Amino acid sequence: MYKFIMIVFYFILTLLFSSGSFLFFSPQFGNQPEKNKKLLYDSLKNYSDGEFKNQENFVMMTGDMSMSEFMRGDSGRMRPKDIIPKKVDFKSFRTNLTDGVQYIWLGHSAFLVKIKNKVIMLDPMLGKYASPIPVPMLKRYSSEIPISIEEIDSIDIVLFSHDHYDHLDYKTIKRIKNKVKMFYVPLGLGSHLKHWGVDKNSITELNWDQSSEYDDIELVCLPSLHFSGRGLFDRNSTLWSSWAIISDRGKIYFSGDSGYGQHFKTIGDTYGPFDLVLLDCGQYNDAWKYSHMVPEEGVLASEDLKAKYFMPIHWGAFTLSTHDWADPVKRAVRYARKKEINILTPEIGEIVILGNKSNKNWWEKY
Repeated sequence: MYKFIMIVFYFILTLLFSSGSFLFFSPQFGNQPEKNKKLLYDSLKNYSDGEFKNQENFVMMTGDMSMSEFMRGDSGRMRPKDIIPKKVDFKSFRTNLTDGVQYIWLGHSAFLVKIKNKVIMLDPMLGKYASPIPVPMLKRYSSEIPISIEEIDSIDIVLFSHDHYDHLDYKTIKRIKNKVKMFYVPLGLGSHLKHWGVDKNSITELNWDQSSEYDDIELVCLPSLHFSGRGLFDRNSTLWSSWAIISDRGKIYFSGDSGYGQHFKTIGDTYGPFDLVLLDCGQYNDAWKYSHMVPEEGVLASEDLKAKYFMPIHWGAFTLSTHDWADPVKRAVRYARKKEINILTPEIGEIVILGNKSNKNWWEKY
């Protein structure tokens, strides 16, 4: 019996040591901001007690979420078959002559945008799993992504909204980092990028309501209602944000992840009207209603932002909540039509010109 107990003890000890080593040494978890940066953050309105803070009422969890409910693989939650995205020829997209703005949804919250021959990527999470390790329940719906990373030769700008795994992907960064001219990120997120080998001179970190210009494109870092963290001990050590992308060809707003709040009205009054708003409308649940919008709130946010066109995002790639996989777009379309809001539902990988409509019920074939 003693021998058996010792075997079990050493097994548990080994398991704990292995898990601890993984959490501490795995590059997937990134790196926290340096001490000197944290000292600078102390003077900011949205930072206190060693953490970034929302400036509106925020509760991380409003109720219990049972793990069994979350992990249940029912047929509605997991898409019924492999989603086949449209294929993007990157070279053609980059070089085709157009005076307007073109954009491509890459699934979830990832986008490829071209403004006056400048290529911008938004939250380019192109990995297979929305997690630091391969978890079957968190696997991408499609076995292929719309774009071949190998064919990408140059990206002018990459914007990140926050550091969660379904937005900031270590493997994607490793594959694109030497092709990107400039990364624009909220405060602290650059620590992850530098840890993964990105040149610090190609990283610009901004606080809310700060802006930067790339040629004649203005990039404005703006508030969102959310949180950050990749490991057990780095909750809210980096900032989360939304973005306004402003040029003489049009204005685009990208929400990142956000609950519904007063910030949308403030942003709309200050920077609107917007030609296109890309708004978080998926992976919602009553238990985290402050950090993600339900589709109807996304429609209301588009009104607050004074949007000409609204597109629901944060769906169509991963199951991260308990609703049916296509529920976000169905509800958003239904409510937008009721409110007479111009809603866009392009296919994953479809090229859309800013100002053009693309309303396809493509999810129905799955």
